[in-house]
Amino acid sequence: MGNTLYTATGCARCRIVASFMDDRDIAYEKSDILAEGKERFKTFYKEHRPDITRGPEGIEFPILFTGDAVVQGLARILARLQAEHGLDAFVNPVASPPGWVCGLDLSAQHLPDGSDFVAVVRFIKAKGLKVQLDTNGRNPHVLAALVKEYLYDKIVFTLHGPAARYKDLTGLPLEESDLVQSLSLITSAKDYTIILPVQPVTTAQGPGISITPEEAAEAAALVEKATGSKNHPFFIQPLLPAAESGLDTLTSPQLFKYRTQCRRFMVRAEILKTE
Repeated sequence: MGNTLYTATGCARCRIVASFMDDRDIAYEKSDILAEGKERFKTFYKEHRPDITRGPEGIEFPILFTGDAVVQGLARILARLQAEHGLDAFVNPVASPPGWVCGLDLSAQHLPDGSDFVAVVRFIKAKGLKVQLDTNGRNPHVLAALVKEYLYDKIVFTLHGPAARYKDLTGLPLEESDLVQSLSLITSAKDYTIILPVQPVTTAQGPGISITPEEAAEAAALVEKATGSKNHPFFIQPLLPAAESGLDTLTSPQLFKYRTQCRRFMVRAEILKTE
């Protein structure tokens, strides 16, 4: 069975995916769910409902059915067409504001060759959409390639802590030189944010926090070292403890300690407000 692209009348993202497939001579059948393909999609939806995400505003289109898999959303479809499963981990299924593509996480795994990722982002930008890049410092060579071509509109940098703690905190090690290089690149964006998450965790000694205020300050100092500036949008993000942990949420006095320590190196450090 070949590719079926489910689209909706007037859907700009659907047209972009169709353009990508046409440019690369990828065969597909297009089915407009608001026109001739309405009944067909109803049947398809019933058969594949667990694989289709429905958000507050309804089902996101386009949807590509390869005959074996359901791939939903502009960025995820382009990534699959560009690199098969090679970029699956780098495109998160998140809702994007009108005119934007979000969920592009260039640090999800080690990515020795980032050319496919760059190709996807380049195509998205060429179609007039704005791009938010998410990074935590891994794969600085990919970020450098994106920066070189100005293939971004916003960068969100999640700074998990000092490089020495990355393996504990993210599951993957990170060289400090890579972290420094990535940090040095983000200031090229007009719109960027640095977020340092802290979370209650259970340690061998009992209840604790993912990183200490001193480690947070060490990470903030690394930002200053990498950029030559103390003046960056820097936010401490309190995360909720795991539901089954039985741990309490972080208190304001606890968070103020992190802010105080980080402000030695990041003068605009603030606690990120949660809803």
